[in-house]
Parts: sequence; structure tokens; C-alpha cells
Amino acid sequence: MKERPILFNTEMVKAILDGRKTQTRRLLKKQPIDVLPMKVPDMWVTLETRDPNHGRVIRCRYGVPHDRLWVRETWAHDDMDCKDVGCGNRDHIWWKANETKIVADSFAGDAHWRPSIHMPRWASRITLEIVNIRVERVQEISGDQCTLEGIQVAWSDPNNSMQEKMAFKALWDSINAKRGYGWDVNPWVWVIEFKRVK
Repeated sequence: MKERPILFNTEMVKAILDGRKTQTRRLLKKQPIDVLPMKVPDMWVTLETRDPNHGRVIRCRYGVPHDRLWVRETWAHDDMDCKDVGCGNRDHIWWKANETKIVADSFAGDAHWRPSIHMPRWASRITLEIVNIRVERVQEISGDQCTLEGIQVAWSDPNNSMQEKMAFKALWDSINAKRGYGWDVNPWVWVIEFKRVK
């Protein structure tokens, strides 16, 4: 079993803490023309050309089932003797996902909000265990899977999941469109199913 870091924004951290988010979709770093499953578990072949004899074997960079992911989120630490690395003192940590908007917007003093990318392992409070991994196009997501991604809509028609998909599309585009991988491009993604480790 290996542990790797994974970034989540504040809203998705809240969804994990509430037990609403048990899936995440992440871009394949190199977008292929097609992806084929192998008979070996947790391995796929990506094709960059239409010639099936010239594929590349890949594994998910986040791990395989039973590996763990430690969540990096926006955080703050006010211990002046403790810089970013190696302190381990969790008594003076705030996590933005726990704070009310007014506190988060006016955070001041010796502490300041630090981007999730700079969170060290000792400051992380959420550990996830990978349950399943698959590869698909982002637009293949169903309404039920949007809910497992932490999407909430005010009203939902049980016979039509369009609202959930539109909400997920908006979230996806807010993160990935500026990088050229918006919903309309329909990129290949890792679908990582997980459970929280208490």
C-alpha cells in the first residue's frame, strides 16, 4: 500500500467531510485517441494513433485499489516557530473548509491561508482509500455519479439527471477549461472511487 497526495478545493473537501463525495475525476496527463483495458487489473493501453500495435501501457498515477490518498486543502498555521515543513504541531491549524465564510474572508493575524499545494503531510487531516479505478470520457458521467462527485442541486427530477450533469459540467469547466480540457473537449479521465479512512 502506498500513500500519495491529492488536491481538493474547499467545496469538495466539505463534500468529503459530509460523506457526499466518494468519487473524483482527474485528467489523464497525456490525452490518447483511445483507451483499452488490459486483462491485468488496473492497467490500460492508450493509443496515440489508430494502429493497435503501437499502444502504451499506463497505470493511474494516483495508485491502485487499497492505496491511500492524503488530501491537500487550503489551510493556515499560526505558530511562529513553525515554518511550512517538519513542524508537526497540529494544535494551531485551521482548515478553510471548516470556517464560516466571514471568518475565511477576513482571516488575519500571524496565520494566513496557504494554498492546498503547499500542505505538508503532517497538516493533512483526511485520508482516503482507493476502492476502484477506471478510465472513461468525462461526458460519460451519469446523474448518480455526479451526486457521488459531491454535486448538490436544489431540485432534482428522478427521471432526468440533466441538472446534476449541468452542475458537474460547470464545476469541471471552472477547474479544467482554462487548461484546454473543458467539458466540450470530452477528455479522458481517471475515475477514482474512494472511501474515507477514519
